[in-house]
Amino acid sequence: MLIAPFILQVVAIVSLVGYLSYRNGQQSIEDLTNQLMDSVSKRVEQKLTHYLTSPPLVNQLVSDATRRGDLNLNFNSPNPQAEQHLWQQMKLFNNLAWITVGTETGDTLGIWRPTQDEDLQIWMSNRSTQYFGTYFATDAQGQRTRQLKIEKPKYDPRSRPWYQSAIAAKQSTWTSIYPGFTPGTIFIAASQPLYDPKGTLVGAIGTDISLRDIQNFLVQNPVSPTGNIFLMERSGLLVASSSQEPPFRLVGSTPQRVNALDSQTYLIQSTARSITAQFNGFTTIQQRQKLRLTIDQKTHYVQILPFSLQPGLDWLIVIVVPESDVMGRVNASTETTIWICAIALLIAILLNALISHWLVKPIIGLSEASQRITQGDFSSEVPQTQIQELSTLANSFTHMSEEIQHSRQQLEDYSRSLEQKVSDRTLALEQEIEHRRAAELALQSANQELQRLAYLDGLTQISNRRRFDEYLDLEWHTMKRERLPLSLILCDVDYFKQYNDVYGHQMGDDCLQKVATAIAKSVRRSSDLVARYGGEEFAILLPNTPPNGALEVATLIQKAIQSLQLPHSASQVCEIVTASFGISTVIPIEEMSPEELLVDCDRALYQAKMAGRDRIRMA
Repeated sequence: MLIAPFILQVVAIVSLVGYLSYRNGQQSIEDLTNQLMDSVSKRVEQKLTHYLTSPPLVNQLVSDATRRGDLNLNFNSPNPQAEQHLWQQMKLFNNLAWITVGTETGDTLGIWRPTQDEDLQIWMSNRSTQYFGTYFATDAQGQRTRQLKIEKPKYDPRSRPWYQSAIAAKQSTWTSIYPGFTPGTIFIAASQPLYDPKGTLVGAIGTDISLRDIQNFLVQNPVSPTGNIFLMERSGLLVASSSQEPPFRLVGSTPQRVNALDSQTYLIQSTARSITAQFNGFTTIQQRQKLRLTIDQKTHYVQILPFSLQPGLDWLIVIVVPESDVMGRVNASTETTIWICAIALLIAILLNALISHWLVKPIIGLSEASQRITQGDFSSEVPQTQIQELSTLANSFTHMSEEIQHSRQQLEDYSRSLEQKVSDRTLALEQEIEHRRAAELALQSANQELQRLAYLDGLTQISNRRRFDEYLDLEWHTMKRERLPLSLILCDVDYFKQYNDVYGHQMGDDCLQKVATAIAKSVRRSSDLVARYGGEEFAILLPNTPPNGALEVATLIQKAIQSLQLPHSASQVCEIVTASFGISTVIPIEEMSPEELLVDCDRALYQAKMAGRDRIRMA
């Protein structure tokens, strides 16, 4: 039995070394993978930033020239000055595929780059071309030379996504990804409305880049042998990937966007579904995420990086690397370590067996003597041996037997003292823990109150404008995803300024509080939101509510305000406080924005006021 402790120690040490080697290998895998993905994500982010910065810049340059009057947008006939201006912009930025300017009259002028190695071409659609897209070659100075081809069907810029997005946004924006007018092409465009020196809308400009260039970059910069890099919108629709899977799929003759959840590339599909399950969708991811996912019982390292530029462009960069891609060297190192540990273990066991044979007899004698001492027999002598170390040990046992009784008494005294100290310290710790728990509860309560106040209007005790804006954005995306109607009611107290002038601001505040309470009591669903939109104006957001439902709610609110019977001698409508209402209902789609709902509703409110106030108008 003497050899057993030695063998156990050796086994424990060898096992510990093997375990630490394995753990170090696992950590090396994670560190190596994170470094790899950090490097790749940085390259992709830099590429996208460089690639997507130039279209809005070109749009702004053309917009400035148009507003100054330096650029004439009359495209009814050849316009060398405009052609030369756009040609020079295309020459400056070699990553652009198209620069297209469309006018309110339906005329179009564009510059097209077929490939990086081909000359730029002028493209025109106007009355002289019967509105068919007509291509012209250019010389080294950007001058039009010969006609190349005519493209059918007829082209109207006002029906194209880039034009409609710019006009709707009334500012620089990004379009959704869309198939090009030429079959087989896929683009995303930065677009911007154009105004003449008088501020009149004269058209729009769209600067396109081909997603194929982004896809080629991802293909040429793989993250690992079987890993993948893919870009997608917050909706899950693919933008590009290193798998060469196109972001559009033909359904019949109609191109449709591919969702990452339905991708034909299994790694993209399974990664997207795992991310959705973990984050409850893609919209909640606002900062870089590093994940370790199990896909088909295999470990995969995933990094997610949000990427956004200007209104209309909000993507996610997703990098996924199977653990097996970086396991080769670590597995070889682990196998070598196992063999070394096994050989060392065998050698140690043999050496310990020999040593134990030499030492076993005197050690057994010492063991028996020590057993007698532990049983209280301090009078027996410890056998001596010729081995110096064991002889010293025997003398130590003898001396120990003389001291042990004295030590026992000291130990008992110390034990009692220690028990008392531990008891006192435990009581103090329990009290301290109780105090800290009370402080944490108080802090949590204070944080909840601050959160509530951040979204509450101080006067009316209903939601404020900040809460309304956030809830509108949230419900807009929800209704768009579920294809359900979203209704908005804007309510404005009639002649409220005159009310303040006659009754004073204190009575005005009381009036607003009572009106807000009446509105809140009239809106019964928990999903509806009543907010103070500004001054005497209130907003009621009604998710999943059709126009007739919104009208019914507005009528209830109107009657509730009238039932307050608040005197208003300065009103030109009635002797009591009344309100005007505007209603707008939409089913959100990709091409729309929440601002359109607000604009339509505000217009309906204005019509209600112009019609005499104290009434309801629907957009």
